[in-house]
Amino acid sequence: MIVAVVVSLVLVSSILVAAAISSRRKKPNFISSFSGKHVFITGASSGIGLSLSKQFLSEGAFVTLVARNSGRLEDAAKFLLKEVQCSSDQFRTKIADVGDYAVIRRVIEEAFAWRPIDVLICNAGLLRTAYFEDLKLQDINDLMQTNVIGSVYPVHAALPSLKQRSRTHPICIVFVASLASLIWLYGASVYTGSKRAVKGIAETLALELIPFTNIRVNLVCPGTTESPMLDSVCTEGELSEGILAASAYDRKEAQTADEVAEITIAGIKQGTFLITTTPYVGPMATVLSRGIIPEDSLLGNCVEAVAFVVLRLITFLTAASFKRRLVDIHRKYNKNEA
Repeated sequence: MIVAVVVSLVLVSSILVAAAISSRRKKPNFISSFSGKHVFITGASSGIGLSLSKQFLSEGAFVTLVARNSGRLEDAAKFLLKEVQCSSDQFRTKIADVGDYAVIRRVIEEAFAWRPIDVLICNAGLLRTAYFEDLKLQDINDLMQTNVIGSVYPVHAALPSLKQRSRTHPICIVFVASLASLIWLYGASVYTGSKRAVKGIAETLALELIPFTNIRVNLVCPGTTESPMLDSVCTEGELSEGILAASAYDRKEAQTADEVAEITIAGIKQGTFLITTTPYVGPMATVLSRGIIPEDSLLGNCVEAVAFVVLRLITFLTAASFKRRLVDIHRKYNKNEA
């Protein structure tokens, strides 16, 4: 009975948030069209990055696709030529490791020499699931290097030119983070930390760029998205059950990369700072993790203020339940512990 009430409260509160967001008076788009714009995307050979590339090209944009795997990048180019039926002159591919500053700076310069960049999307990312003490040092280094440094380096290299470009053209700097930027992903402590670092970087950069009225920073926080990244998630044993219990992870419910890309592009056009793509969970996580930076509209702030109280009470009531569940799972797999 209690569980049913709690679930109902969660659904009602999240629906209220979603309804407020959808019913808000529509503001003029920050960017009305990407036709003729130059979009630079890291991690573009698969998943969300490839879907973003496809949809931007379909809108008439010019795209620079960046990835470190030459084979996947070549396959991505063939896919785009077939799927979008665009000219090969409409996009370029660049092999680069986003964690290598010298390389990514050179690639940024080459992209600007081709066409001035209008939208810079830091999408490259890695996911590793394991209990904290079981993570290999190389995995820790790779996660931080790709997810954090790999988001910082492209922006750092491009920002002076983007500021100059913004004098006459709207500019977007997009960080593709994760729902883990707002709430935890159990069994992925370092991944969660890296994505929360990206959130902090994006928030602070957005404040620094307030004087540059023609630049927007977007933080995209997708939930479980069907992509090669999910192949690294543990699928059996104690950790797998813990991920399901504490993070409700279910690959069968993953959104497609195309769905995430579509929502992301709509949010970029609107100039929205925080873009979530997951129904119900996304708005709830937004309310609980908003912090000091307010929502854009008065209506949205009022709804979030009410929803926050309800959701905070719900999390208090449900915390003990999932903690007990984690203890039970541990005991199931460690019956010989004293």
